Amino acid sequence: MLWKTVSGKHFVAMVFLLIMLSGCGSFAAKDPSMTSASTADQAGCQSLFTLFSSSNNNFESIRFRPSYKYRFTLWESRYQLIENSCQIWQWGDQYSYLCNKAYPDQETAHQAYEQAQTFINQCLGEHPNGWYEKQGLLEARGEETQYLLEDQVRGFLRKQSTPGLFKDSWSVYFWVDSPSVLR
Repeated sequence: MLWKTVSGKHFVAMVFLLIMLSGCGSFAAKDPSMTSASTADQAGCQSLFTLFSSSNNNFESIRFRPSYKYRFTLWESRYQLIENSCQIWQWGDQYSYLCNKAYPDQETAHQAYEQAQTFINQCLGEHPNGWYEKQGLLEARGEETQYLLEDQVRGFLRKQSTPGLFKDSWSVYFWVDSPSVLR
């Protein structure tokens, strides 16, 4: 089970990821000669891999309090990569963990996207276990990094333009699918 309540190590990892993905955090430059991640980074990587692992059982250990809609169910998530903006969506037997946050401009969204991408790459580099990434552009609307396991897309980090009625904004999404919805 990922966790039922926020405890010491998990709280540190959650706070680190929240700051990283919110785009509000500032990080000191790391010495390139350092080969091991800090304790906070290791805990954050473990939490990220736990999230990917929980996708194998439809996020059962982290979802609670369903809200039934017309054709789908929204579950609250015990695991919040972005504070108060992550949910688990269910369509029949398909589940997806989704976080999103809107930013006022492309530069701020890009900073959040780059910080998240750097952190996830660091985790993938330390624990490859078949995981790798593939980057691409979204037809002049943004960019996306896909995370694959054994040649199957299991999640993505996306930055894209979000058109609005009076003002456009930019959004960053982090999405992890259960195996039944692999693209």
